[in-house]
Amino acid sequence: MPQDSTMSPDATEQQKKQASLLHYVSYYLYKLLCIFLKCTDVRLVAISGRCLGYLVWVCAGRRRRIVARNLRIVVEPRLRGRKLSAMVRRNIVRTTMNLACSLKTGLMKQREMERFIRVEGGEHFERCGSGGHTVVSCIPHAGNWEVLARIRPIFHRVPRFASMYRRLSNPLLEELVYQSRTRYGCEMYSKEDGLREVLKLARGGGLLGVLSDQFTAEGIYLPYFGKVTGVTPLPALIYKRCKGKGHLFSVFTRNTALGHWDAVLGREIHLPSECESLSDITMQVNLALEKCQNENILDGFWMHHRWKTTDVIAPKMDEDTLKAVRAYARLPFRIIVVTPDDVEAAHVVEEVVLALSECRPDVELTVLCPSSQLATWQEQKGVARVLTTDVPSETYRMLDADEVYARGPFDVLFMLGGGRKLWNALSPLFPLHAIGWEDHPLARRFRTRYKRSSNSPYPTREEYVKMLNYHQIALPKR
Repeated sequence: MPQDSTMSPDATEQQKKQASLLHYVSYYLYKLLCIFLKCTDVRLVAISGRCLGYLVWVCAGRRRRIVARNLRIVVEPRLRGRKLSAMVRRNIVRTTMNLACSLKTGLMKQREMERFIRVEGGEHFERCGSGGHTVVSCIPHAGNWEVLARIRPIFHRVPRFASMYRRLSNPLLEELVYQSRTRYGCEMYSKEDGLREVLKLARGGGLLGVLSDQFTAEGIYLPYFGKVTGVTPLPALIYKRCKGKGHLFSVFTRNTALGHWDAVLGREIHLPSECESLSDITMQVNLALEKCQNENILDGFWMHHRWKTTDVIAPKMDEDTLKAVRAYARLPFRIIVVTPDDVEAAHVVEEVVLALSECRPDVELTVLCPSSQLATWQEQKGVARVLTTDVPSETYRMLDADEVYARGPFDVLFMLGGGRKLWNALSPLFPLHAIGWEDHPLARRFRTRYKRSSNSPYPTREEYVKMLNYHQIALPKR
């Protein structure tokens, strides 16, 4: 079997030795599936994928909520009710079909490829990747993106044709899938193995694909469809290493009929003359990918939590990034703070709320508090709205009002007070990154929780400082 050029044979053999029984079971089941798929018409695979998609839609409630959240961001934040539910269903069914057909793609014969796959814009794409020049293809997760590994034989004049990918955790499946992807001449490079070979290709010329639209916590935080999220700067980094011989393209596949896809290759990203920094170039890549996705938004892989929140609530942003956020962010990063019921404990939280309101340029802060604290929080600087928690169902109704709903999904919940009734009332807002203290009755449901170090009845200022520092947020200077 061919080995990954970025891995030594010894390393591959070592991974095989570490394979578990479950890895072997998955491996042989996948081989049986491949035998079946190889003998099956791609249209039948597509029908089966759609049927499986309906089953996923019925059973996977959490995925439905993630898709609904993503569609509100990419289509319209005011989407709700039957219209949103119908789009969620159609997207899950379409995505499952595309994923099922992607397994078939690597097994298709050339005659099948010519019948079911159409290439658009290949001439300009190939021309820009010839003569020592390099094309960096920025690819969104949309349609059947495995098609892009199969079209290598079309490009005769291009010396190298490669793609970045993420290695599978199962070493046996990894080798099998790697073999399928490289069988027709496409080179595959795993990001886990570094960028040495990738940068060598960039300097020498060829075509290189990078799946550029998935969330990455260690990336640059820029707007994508108007909402800030972690994005990879890898296409921009590779482009800059091409030393004037690089071209950026947005490349995607779209589903045109049952079992039929277009590979759209010819869309070059023309950068403005002043666009030089990684943030500026990456922002232009984001805008180009948005245009691709908008052509058929339901073709996108929205089952992934694209705009999720990590423990780093306030990521570092340089001047170029801040400029892009202010220019292109149209949906805020929305934080809910539930204050403690006790007035004395709530008083300590005032500094916390102020720090949160200033932690990033796109933040919008909502405070939920008992009615006895309403006047205090309404005077607090940086708070967009204050709602009472006396009747939890009424609290949710106010959060779900049209003018609040239209601002997009909420991102973070600081559960510093409140109880089970309020938590249950807020549950339709999830997925939320819930944060709070370990001694809270609902702490086991929090994504991030903190153990108190003092014996005081309420969290101290010092304990809140530690909490905020963990999220890379500093209290404002007094």
